[in-house]
Order: sequence, then C-alpha cells, then structure tokens
Amino acid sequence: MHIQTRYAVESDASQLAQINVTSFSPSPFYRHTFADVSVSALHTLKYARALQKFTDPKTHVQVAIDPETGLVLGSTRWAIPLHYQQKPGSLCELPEDAIKMAADPEKFLPENMNKQFYALFFGMLKSMRAKYVNNDDIVLEYLAISPEQQGKGIGSQLLQWGIQKADALNARIYLEASVEGYPLYKKYGWRLLEEANLDFESLGGAGKATYLMMVRDPVAELDRTK
Repeated sequence: MHIQTRYAVESDASQLAQINVTSFSPSPFYRHTFADVSVSALHTLKYARALQKFTDPKTHVQVAIDPETGLVLGSTRWAIPLHYQQKPGSLCELPEDAIKMAADPEKFLPENMNKQFYALFFGMLKSMRAKYVNNDDIVLEYLAISPEQQGKGIGSQLLQWGIQKADALNARIYLEASVEGYPLYKKYGWRLLEEANLDFESLGGAGKATYLMMVRDPVAELDRTK
C-alpha cells in the first residue's frame, strides 16, 4: 500500500488517540483495565498523552498518511536519547488548551478504571526497561495501525524510519511486543530477550497475557556476526 510518512503534528492528536483506542482495545490489558470505561473517556486520556509527547524533546512520533485522503493510518513513537540528536523530536507549538492537557495527562485517568491491572502492566514495563535499556538505546515505545488498515505493510514502512536512524547511529532499538507483533519485529532483526507473563487471574481477572522484550542490535554488530 502506498503511504506517506512524516512527523506527527498537533492536529493529528485526535486521530492518534482514536487509533490507540481501536487498535489496542482487544488486548487483555485494555479489556481488564478499562472494562468499565467509556470510549470517550479513554479517548480523552489518549488525546492528552498524545499532546504530552509533543512537549518531549526526546520523543519522535511518525505517522503514516493516506496521500489521497490525508487520514492517519498508523503511527510509531520512538524515544531517542538526546545526546544523539541534532534537532528535537516532535516538538511543535500547541494552543493554550492543549498545553494545559499536555502538562498533566494523568489527571485524565478515568475514575472507574481498574488501577490494579494498570499498575501491574506499567510496573512490568518499568522493571523490564530498567533491566534491559541502557543510556544509548533507542526505544520503540509504540506502534499502532488502524484495525481496518492492518496487514497492508504499513507497520513495516513505519519501522524503516527508526531502523535507518538506529543504523546510522549504531544504536540498539528496544521494544516490548505482543505475541501477535512478534513475527514483524523478528523479520526486521529484533531478537528475544525475555518473555513476561502477566497473571490477570491473580487480581480477579481472566487468563494471562504474554509480552516479549526484544532488541535489535546495531547494524555494525549484526554485520560482524554474519
């Protein structure tokens, strides 16, 4: 599928939030954490977080655009250490109301969400990043494609931006993958570090969810191992 990629801007934030909600809502984390939360409340939270990323100089948000309609089809969010950068990431000028939302996205956490499941998931992410991410690593924090656009190669095209950056910098890229996302990342050179299983049953939920910690080694290092 032919797409265009570019840096996200403030006017994309609502579409970014919508894609986040629709693409991840089937996941065990969403189903347990936000089971009683309205779509509008969840959209507001994700919208505020999207705006917050525009204020972070290490964050680079790339979007895939349908060149005919201008619609956002998917996005990636990369955290690149500041010592690598010649210019800041997705910084852009925000209107006053957006600045207020971006200042404290956590205040938009829905009151009726399940805080135990939320803490379980983000506690896992924090511990794994502390274990595996060093100061020179790029982190792919997020890749999301609109459900109706999945399977068309958009994710592969979005990954190329960060892969090219990492290869030029001789940097690793760390990420946490779902089981469904694992084949895509493996295809482009990521390797498995560790598998984490979140037990939702222990907190009164149903079943477990598996997350895969992965890293893509610098291209120079990959070349040396061929």
